[in-house]
Amino acid sequence: MQGKRISSGVRALDRLLGGLRVGDNVVWHMDSAVFLEAFLGGLLKVATRRGEGAVFVTVNSPPKTILGRLKSVVDHPNVTVIDGFTWGKGEGAELFTDCYEELYANCKCRVVPVPEPEKVEAFLRVLNEIEEQMPPGTRYIFDSLTGMVHLWGTEEPVLGFFTRQCPRLYELQTVAYWILERGAHTNRFRAEINHITQVALELVIKEGNPVLKVLKAQGRESSSTLRPKNLVFTGKGVQLLDENGKGGLEFLIGPRLRSIRQRRGISQVELAKSIGVSPSTISQVEAQQIILSLPVLVRAARALGVSVDELVGGAMAESHSPIIARDQYQAVNLGRAIEGLVSVLKITPPTAGPGGFEAYEVTIQPQARLGGHFFNQKGAELGYLMEGELLVEFRERKFLMERGDSIRLLEELPRGWENPKETPARLIWIMGK
Repeated sequence: MQGKRISSGVRALDRLLGGLRVGDNVVWHMDSAVFLEAFLGGLLKVATRRGEGAVFVTVNSPPKTILGRLKSVVDHPNVTVIDGFTWGKGEGAELFTDCYEELYANCKCRVVPVPEPEKVEAFLRVLNEIEEQMPPGTRYIFDSLTGMVHLWGTEEPVLGFFTRQCPRLYELQTVAYWILERGAHTNRFRAEINHITQVALELVIKEGNPVLKVLKAQGRESSSTLRPKNLVFTGKGVQLLDENGKGGLEFLIGPRLRSIRQRRGISQVELAKSIGVSPSTISQVEAQQIILSLPVLVRAARALGVSVDELVGGAMAESHSPIIARDQYQAVNLGRAIEGLVSVLKITPPTAGPGGFEAYEVTIQPQARLGGHFFNQKGAELGYLMEGELLVEFRERKFLMERGDSIRLLEELPRGWENPKETPARLIWIMGK
C-alpha cells in the first residue's frame, strides 16, 4: 500500500511532487499560515469527496477559528477536530469552552477536546484513540509543531512526539501535514524534523508574495523540483511558477467574486472599503479587466467570509478533458441508519447538466445487511457488480449477484441487500435523471 500515489487536492503541487504517496509526512516550514489555507483545504477536500476520513489537530487556534477559515471542507461528517487549544493556550476560558454547548454540538464534524494538552501522554492518549477509530487512508493535519513547543515548554518533547508519530502514521497508511513556523525554532530542530519526514516544503514571503521551495521529497528530488517556485492564484487555481515568472498569470476570479459578494449583500463600495482599495478596483476586477494582488485577494476572502480556496476554487476554468479524476468524486450522505454499512461516491460531476444519467460507486461493507434499498429516488436504475458477492431481496425471493453480474430496477425496489463475504462488495450504479 505504501508508495501508492494520491492527490494533494492542488494540481500544481501534484505536478511538482508527482503526487503524494501513502505514508508521506509533509512538513510545511512557513512564514504565514494565510497562504497555506489553499493547500490544507485541498487535502481535506480530496478526503471528504472520496468519503475518507480526515483529522485536524489544533493547538494554535480554537476549533471555531478553523471552522471559520475552512468551513466548507472541515464541517463534514468524515472530519474530526482534536482540540488541544481550548484547555491549553485558551486556558479553559468561557469564550472557548462555551462553544461546546451549541456551536460544536451542531457541527457536522466531530470536535474532540484534550482536557490536559500540556501533558504529552494525555495528548497522545486522545490522539491514539482517534487514530484507532479512523480508517486506513485518513488524512491528518497538525497545527502546529510550533504551538506544541509553546505548550510543552521546549523543543525536545515535540521532537520526541514527532519521532514517534511519523513512523506510526506511516504504518497507518496516512498522509499527514505538519505546520512549523520557520523563524521560531533552532536549526538543529528543523534539521532533525527534515531528516525524519518524507517531504519538507518551505513557504516563505518575498516582497509580499509567497514562494514555495521543496527542501526534501524522498525519492522525488530533481533540479526542477528543488528550484523555488512563486505561488500565485489564477483562474485555473493555484499555480507554481519558476522564479523567472514563466507560466500564465491571471486572477480571473471576477464572476466568483461578484457572486459571493452579492449573496452576502455587500456592495462594491463596502467591500472596497473593508479591504483597502477603491470601488472602481472592485468593479474592474469583477469585469476581469484587472487582477488582484495576492495580499488583497486574501483580504477580500476574509471580508466575504470564505477561504481563499473557496474564492478562487469556484472560478476555476472548466476542464475540456473528458476524464473525471477520482479525487473529484463526491461522497453522498445516506443518513445515519445505514452509516458504516454502505458508502456512496457520486461519479458524475455537478456540472454534468440536465438530462442524461447519474453514476455512483456503491461500496457495501463485509457482512453488512441493509433493510431496504440504498437509494429512494424514482426511475430506472442499473447496477454492475465489480467486486464481491451480494444477496438481493425482493418481495418473493432472494437473488445472488456475483462479480460481473448486473441488475436492472424498473418498478420494484429491493427490500434488502446483504454482503455475505469478508470483503467489501463494490458496484457501479447508474440512475436516470
